[in-house]
Amino acid sequence: MKRSVELKKGWSLKRAGKTAESQEDGLAAAEKTAARLRDWIRIKTMPAQVQDVLYEHGLLPEEFRLGWCEKALFIGESDWIYRCSFTGEKGRKCRILFQGLDTIADIYLNGIKLGRCEDFYLPAEFDITDLLERDNTLYLHFISPISYMKEQDWEEKWNGSVMRCKTVRKPIHDFPPEKTEEGSNYQGAVPYFTPVGVYGPVSLVYYEEEEIRDDFIQARAEADGNGVLSLEMRGTGRPDTLTVHWDFSGENGKENKGGSKSFRPDVREDGWSIREEIEVVSPPLWWPRGFGEQNLAEINIEIRKNGKVCDRILKKIGFRRIQMEVPFAYHINGKKVRLFGGSLDPLQGYTHCYQPDREQRLFEMVENGNMNTLRIWGEGIPLPDEFYDECDKRGILIWQEFFLGHGAYPDSEKIRDFCKKEAEYLVRRLRHHPSLLLWCGGNETLMGAEFQGSNPYGKEIFLEDFPEIVERLDKSRYYHPNSPYGGEWANDPREGDLHTYDCVWEYPYKSYPNFISEHIRTAPPVRHSLEKMIRGSIWPEGFTGQVLAEGKNIMPDTWVERSHISAQGQRKTGDYWEFYDAKNADDLLYRLGAAYGKEIRRYGEQVRIGSKNPEVFSKRSKGYFACKLVDTWPKIYCASIDFFQEGYIPYYSLKRVFSPVLLCFQKEESIRLWGVNDSSKDIWGTVQYGILNIVSGRIQKVKEKKVFAAQGDAVIVDDLADFQFFSKDCVLFAVLDREDGEEALVCIDYVDIERHLKFPEPNLKLELCGDELVITAERFARCIQITGEQEGDKFGWLFTDNYFDMLPGQRKRVKILGNKEYGTLYIKSQYGCCRSISYTRERI
Repeated sequence: MKRSVELKKGWSLKRAGKTAESQEDGLAAAEKTAARLRDWIRIKTMPAQVQDVLYEHGLLPEEFRLGWCEKALFIGESDWIYRCSFTGEKGRKCRILFQGLDTIADIYLNGIKLGRCEDFYLPAEFDITDLLERDNTLYLHFISPISYMKEQDWEEKWNGSVMRCKTVRKPIHDFPPEKTEEGSNYQGAVPYFTPVGVYGPVSLVYYEEEEIRDDFIQARAEADGNGVLSLEMRGTGRPDTLTVHWDFSGENGKENKGGSKSFRPDVREDGWSIREEIEVVSPPLWWPRGFGEQNLAEINIEIRKNGKVCDRILKKIGFRRIQMEVPFAYHINGKKVRLFGGSLDPLQGYTHCYQPDREQRLFEMVENGNMNTLRIWGEGIPLPDEFYDECDKRGILIWQEFFLGHGAYPDSEKIRDFCKKEAEYLVRRLRHHPSLLLWCGGNETLMGAEFQGSNPYGKEIFLEDFPEIVERLDKSRYYHPNSPYGGEWANDPREGDLHTYDCVWEYPYKSYPNFISEHIRTAPPVRHSLEKMIRGSIWPEGFTGQVLAEGKNIMPDTWVERSHISAQGQRKTGDYWEFYDAKNADDLLYRLGAAYGKEIRRYGEQVRIGSKNPEVFSKRSKGYFACKLVDTWPKIYCASIDFFQEGYIPYYSLKRVFSPVLLCFQKEESIRLWGVNDSSKDIWGTVQYGILNIVSGRIQKVKEKKVFAAQGDAVIVDDLADFQFFSKDCVLFAVLDREDGEEALVCIDYVDIERHLKFPEPNLKLELCGDELVITAERFARCIQITGEQEGDKFGWLFTDNYFDMLPGQRKRVKILGNKEYGTLYIKSQYGCCRSISYTRERI
């Protein structure tokens, strides 16, 4: 029977020789402490890239993983050789499969060259049946990607339009910036970093003559509640039978015993194929997060010859019914579903090897943040099957982009052919996942060319090739040509999707965009993250935080050093001038973080309302993605979750604006209170709303009203015009008591900028009830901040809410999540005293 053997042990690494004189100084420094770079270095386990191995052996400093990469530049400027000694089963049919090579590698087995890999995004596979011995030696010679790039064909017409690194099929942010500048590269490395080496598993695949070579397994739910399991498969040899067995997992699926069915494949000279549809009676449905259970069916398919199992595949699928009246206006299993989440960059930049521990923390923060969708960014890296399996289990929908990035691409046959092969491979690999919602042709490929006023060379890739591939291989899913795309220009807010560059560009029609696939503002991370990533003082002597002249930055130079200056992060902040001037680092962190949070709320509430006339679902705003969701390196830019996977004001602002049921005040020609219901069911309740004086705590006006909001709808609760006029040192408030017994929902909003207001000491009272922190405010509290510390470690805490306001007399319960078993919690409002309480996690 077919089986796979991963080659994890028996590997070693050495530097192949000098290739780039520009980095010899950095290399010489490393060689003084480690002459072993010229000798073989043992690799403890694979996969591992060059920098992973050097770091493991102490040949790269700790600060490398924090993004200070000056001493690691030689890695991308050099050639490297991997060697693996392994035992094989001589005489058996065998292929060797490389699931992630970065990037240009010549591959040799037992002295024979198998071939060359030149594409980061594609696996490489070679038949080694005739070469395999009992004792074998494998060599991988990685060519410097910097040197390789310089050798690629270049056409003069691309000058000014195409980045030279796009002649290599490797992530564009792995290369040096084309223009030397201060600060970090776009992803955050200082000055940049070029990874090299093996980032995916290397396996021997022993196979039989009868083999499955391609499969398309699709489950769909019909309107009558039944399901259809669709199979399209092909392979080699002449199998007698193909058997399909399915079984359900999930809370509701336990009562469904599944089933099985056997077929005789259609055998031809060039192999076999089969196309069948199986009716499944009343399968339990797969739902997106927040709408129901993620019921999955485990599919086991076997082919047999003379009663012997020759090959088998195991996959999990989910039955769901997806309808889309217009792009992004989704109904899933009959429910209106709008998309809320973030644009996902690589989880780390120091390696392209998958890091499951970072993935788990990410998913915890995604779920805690009320997100139901992740956009897999076209300038990122391929994610392994485990990532998509986790999305299936958690109900996280996927917007999947093909790997094209900002601006034009070479319109060469070589690059076009690579991109087509990548897309075919990705579609075939992912199309069975119920979490996979749509395909997209890349990130800002067309918009980037429009911004530059240049020719969008290579547009045929995402306007012709990718849609043809999706139509042929996965036609039930929507293909979106690029992000952003639609309307009179690529970033037209009225159609398709929008990237909110209104902080640096002016454009019309932005009040109720059709879909925000990137909302960008900038702010530093939480203080303990910032302290870990900068060099020098967090508040240098003489720094005032004042911007008194052109070219001055609101942040200290020690912060700016961790920012990509040409991305104009200093212009993409929120309106920080609406907040009090900073006297110290904490003040400045709050000023910038609160300004970012305010922008999230402003845009997010517009999207949640969705239209001036929101009665028609297909004409409302259809979703909102934060950009970026995570930092790849420690950096000061736009991420809601920083490199250390900590959340500051922007993260918790997203969580609140993504709340399935939302109250919000719309302040235009009048003040209107809206109720928005993006949950899975209709909502009934009573809303009390009015005006509160911040300092006195006195309610000046108040009303109460019954409210109903159907699933997926937004309704006006009331127009507050009859409140007439009131002082701007008051806040608007609304409290929803739901009839279903869910926790009361509180909304607080302002009618003046913060630097005009005075805030009282709230006199907070604290208590612990198990793993819940209970906070009571005697007076109005502005931005209550909860931090934790366990024996000096401030990282790893997570809360169900943070950086929130409280009304006088309000009692709020906050669950303590994260990975800390005990410690001290510190709680303060922005303008109040700090209090603390000891915590020990409850054992169940």
